[in-house]
Amino acid sequence: MFSRSLLGLLALVGSVAAQTYTNCDPLNKTCPADPALGTEHTWQFNTTLDDKIWNVTNGEITTASNGTMFQIKEKLQSPTIESTFYIFFGIVESHVQMASGAGVVSSVVLESDDLDEIDWEWVGYNTSGVQSNYYGKGNTTSYDRAGYHYVPNAATEFHNYTTHWTHEKLEWWIDGELVRTLLYEDAVDGRNYPQTPSTVRYGIWPGGDPSESTGTIEWAGGEINYTAGPYTMIVEKVRVHDFHTGKSYEYTNHSGDWQSIKVVSGNSTAEVELTKAPAKTLAEKWADLSTGAKIGIYCGAAAFVVGSAGAFVLFFLNQRKKGRLEHALEDTKFSAERTEMQNFQTDWRQSEWKNNGYRPVQ
Repeated sequence: MFSRSLLGLLALVGSVAAQTYTNCDPLNKTCPADPALGTEHTWQFNTTLDDKIWNVTNGEITTASNGTMFQIKEKLQSPTIESTFYIFFGIVESHVQMASGAGVVSSVVLESDDLDEIDWEWVGYNTSGVQSNYYGKGNTTSYDRAGYHYVPNAATEFHNYTTHWTHEKLEWWIDGELVRTLLYEDAVDGRNYPQTPSTVRYGIWPGGDPSESTGTIEWAGGEINYTAGPYTMIVEKVRVHDFHTGKSYEYTNHSGDWQSIKVVSGNSTAEVELTKAPAKTLAEKWADLSTGAKIGIYCGAAAFVVGSAGAFVLFFLNQRKKGRLEHALEDTKFSAERTEMQNFQTDWRQSEWKNNGYRPVQ
């Protein structure tokens, strides 16, 4: 039988492995600058998300009337989305309804390129609680960082889970109530404190799949029963406030300290996308026209109608004229053929009378 501490250790290792990754670690090499959010914005997740802002990194998501659904329907499905922008300290407010079911894990993760991490995690067997957690530079040398918080009806109601993050402290809030605070110096004198630009990620994964470690399966509440699904996490609304304004964030060295991050000035791609005017409807475009332009359009339309009517009349007259001509030609042809037939009959009768002594019938 595993001890509680050993189970916790294995569970946290599994949790981190399932949720964290980086495409370029700036602690080891020079990486491209991170595109900033550089502003504050609220997204309603019951509409199709802009793929220039939110990227589906695994599986498929479904839009419903009450939000975006992340579902496990089949073995090893783990639908996940990630922001294309980064924030360098800020607020992330997530209105979430967790997925219930043993072996199912729902999550909200802030993740940096050098594996600084801030978490909300829901294990599906416990529908009245959520776990808070953090990591610095992917450091898993200790396993006593998780916090456990009571949340009533977490699987049937939406609750507001908010992180408030500065270079001095990290706070976790639930429905407007502060439930946990981490000071910079309390995270191994800042070495394990999350402090570098991060993306925002939402997802669900089968922590109870038989392929996971024993500790992870135990932490997730046992093996997942795929036939009892689908298991559904729903995100209703998200608000993100980036505490810096700028175009992007650059690592100036390999230290991973927040002081080493350079804020590049300018308008971020995300901010430009979010503030651009939506495409106008035809009614709006018409309303924007000047009176003169509208009169010109009216005149042009009237001229087109008149011209079209005139063209139709000409076409009709030409067709009538053509019809008459064709009819006259047909009459002439008929008369010629009838005359030819009459001449043929007369010639034949005269020939018969002459050769056989018959008189033509009168």
